[in-house]
Amino acid sequence: MFDTELWVGIIALTALLYGFKWFITKQRSVKVYRISPQSLQRSKTVIMAVLPLVEDESTAPLDEALLRYSKDDIKSAAKIMAYYFWRKKRYAELTRIKNCFVAISRFQNKNLDLESQKRRVARERKQLGRELDHYMTHSPFNASRRR
Repeated sequence: MFDTELWVGIIALTALLYGFKWFITKQRSVKVYRISPQSLQRSKTVIMAVLPLVEDESTAPLDEALLRYSKDDIKSAAKIMAYYFWRKKRYAELTRIKNCFVAISRFQNKNLDLESQKRRVARERKQLGRELDHYMTHSPFNASRRR
């Protein structure tokens, strides 16, 4: 009798938790990137403006004013280019894009003191790494193609 009550409780709790998870994920909005020749060209322009600034292998904070585009525009362009290079099996370029995506964390407000900038760089680097990992594991990389 005790075993039956225990298992019923476990099954009910599991069903409740899965229902809660479904409810939470159902309300989340997903940003969809449409890859067209125009968006690919725009993304290439944005990334080519940023790559020379971040490919020096340094971790020192840089002035945000050096960026010609906003960080959100750069992130969107990097995601489009990452997907494009993954589809074309150009993994060397994909690695460059991944590094660029994470390296934009180096661009900080110069009005802050150096220690604050370094803390923000470390926090943003971690957050951007997680964001890109999530994008590459959940977004179009693993989606089944529907025709």
